[in-house]
Amino acid sequence: MHYWKRILKEMISAIEKNETVQENIDLREAIAELYKVWKFDAISKTIRNCFKRGGFSNQTDDSDFDDEDAILADLKEKWKTVEGNGRITDDATLSDILEVDAELLTASYPTDEEILKFNEQQ
Repeated sequence: MHYWKRILKEMISAIEKNETVQENIDLREAIAELYKVWKFDAISKTIRNCFKRGGFSNQTDDSDFDDEDAILADLKEKWKTVEGNGRITDDATLSDILEVDAELLTASYPTDEEILKFNEQQ
């Protein structure tokens, strides 16, 4: 959420300055933005929240989720600004942007056959 908040802020800034909105972010820029999130936005509460969402904590206190709800509300407001400006020409929604990598494969496990084949090659 913090990452997308930063990206939308940059989009809005470009729109307000009547500059071209950058449609693609390269890996270097993404890493730079993620560094800023880690350095300035990822407080201990944020990290605890990530562990809870990932199922690595059995704590039932939901007070940490309030921050995420506030960030999402802020993102929705920023999206209205971008959307209302007319600079977004396709049918993209905020949900599309926030879930763009939801289906992205982040880890995989080799099958038994792949392990045997790899061992045979060694």
